[in-house]
Amino acid sequence: MDIVLSQTSTKPIYAQIFEQISSQILCGEIAPGTKLPAIRTVALDLRISVIPVKQAWEQLDREGFITTAAGRGTYVQEMKSHEINKKRSFAAEQILAKDVESCKAIGMSCEEIKSLVDKVYSKLN
Repeated sequence: MDIVLSQTSTKPIYAQIFEQISSQILCGEIAPGTKLPAIRTVALDLRISVIPVKQAWEQLDREGFITTAAGRGTYVQEMKSHEINKKRSFAAEQILAKDVESCKAIGMSCEEIKSLVDKVYSKLN
């Protein structure tokens, strides 16, 4: 589990942690059933307060990425492929919504945005 925090980001620390761990779970870098480190351990490793780590863990739990068993620890939740696809689509939609909004703000049409997405996507392959 790799977490890299940006002190210059406008995103709160808990959101950065949530996004990175949920992405690692969705792409299979962190396998179902994997035990996550304790909140205090993560906070110490990142040299931050336990509060944002606790907030990230709570959001991961609310959104079905992890489960906590009292006295045993916190584990990555087993998810069916359709659940993973749904979560991936939701995350991608949130990212794209912000970018599309920015493109519209500079006067781009829907067709221009679609064309640009195709162009960027083909460059990544």
